[in-house]
Amino acid sequence: MLKEIEPSESAKKLAKIVGGEFYLVGGFVRNSLLGRSCEDEDLCSALTLDKLEKKLAGSEFSLKNKNKTLGTCKIVTEDKSFDYATFRKETYVSGHTPSEVVFVSDLQTDAQRRDFTVNSIYYEINSQKIIDPFDGITDLKKKRIRVVGPQVMQDDGIRIFRMLRLVGEYGFTIVPQTLAAAQKNISNIKDLSKQKMAEEIQKLFNRTTNKGAAKAIYFYNKLGIWKKLGFDFDHIVPHMIARCDDKFKAFVIDMIDAQKPASVSYFVTKVLDETGLSKKKEAEFINVISGYYDALNHLKNKQYFFKYFDNFPQIYEILIKKSKFLAQKYNFFYRYIIAHKLVIKTTDLKITAKDLKKNFPSMPEKAYEGVLMEALSDVFDGKCVNATDALIKNIGKRHYHKFK
Repeated sequence: MLKEIEPSESAKKLAKIVGGEFYLVGGFVRNSLLGRSCEDEDLCSALTLDKLEKKLAGSEFSLKNKNKTLGTCKIVTEDKSFDYATFRKETYVSGHTPSEVVFVSDLQTDAQRRDFTVNSIYYEINSQKIIDPFDGITDLKKKRIRVVGPQVMQDDGIRIFRMLRLVGEYGFTIVPQTLAAAQKNISNIKDLSKQKMAEEIQKLFNRTTNKGAAKAIYFYNKLGIWKKLGFDFDHIVPHMIARCDDKFKAFVIDMIDAQKPASVSYFVTKVLDETGLSKKKEAEFINVISGYYDALNHLKNKQYFFKYFDNFPQIYEILIKKSKFLAQKYNFFYRYIIAHKLVIKTTDLKITAKDLKKNFPSMPEKAYEGVLMEALSDVFDGKCVNATDALIKNIGKRHYHKFK
């Protein structure tokens, strides 16, 4: 049973000011009918940006990020933002951006440029009418993905990724003709930027269930996408995706298990390229994945927690899905470190690089990190107390002939 569509108060107010036929379309309409939330309200009408701006003159709404070639902008007010597009007809030669755009006045023509029937249901806000050119409501009820026309997969490779995201997010099936069209045009993904593909893959894992993500991976395998993306494998077994709450980290682990790279950290760095993570978040991500594999390789407790103490809670959440025994073994030692307040990081030592420079002026700066790690190991093993004088004395004994 589909639900009713309820636009935001801002959308209703905006439509009333504009007057005439003013539509919601896309994800908001689809999700509303399914009873799911969606914050983004995409708007469209026959009005060009110039005509729309005149309609809104003197109101609380204004246009930002105007692209008059594509007929797109953001309509903004104090607490809300809408994406707007003028009805148009598009022509593609290659790539994600249309090579030619012609503005049109009728909804039916505009609908033909859209991707899937479930995303091509229009809701006229003022009259509260639904316009469904391709019977998308029936497809919603039957939970199936169907393209609005044979040109869809030819026009834009990103639509293949969006199709697979719908599979994962909503548990939809793909009708055979649509799947065949995707297979026939799979080479179109080569024209996409890494950033676009990374965005779609992240959305897949951020918005779906474990079962849905595993189902999407099945179609990634079936369409042969991995080698098109430059990986050596053509098949991922979604073992960890099916188990873990953090599905993106699980996805990376399943990729590593398929690729079997010589260096886990190097491979993860390549996978994270264009994901938009900050350097700090990227380093944390790599540390968590590396910690997972070093646990599977039974790295000794001391070396393990020198490297992974800060991120162990995240590692534990993944590791326990793979090996309860190993997760509990390392967790026991992690709790022991906390309970006994063991010194586990060089930043916890009572000496710093400044102390090394002061007391060992002939010591090169590049040696500081290694010397501090050596001091940390001695404190951890009980060979030296964590006190400035004792540490300086201990380092002097170790390196007397090198830095006297």
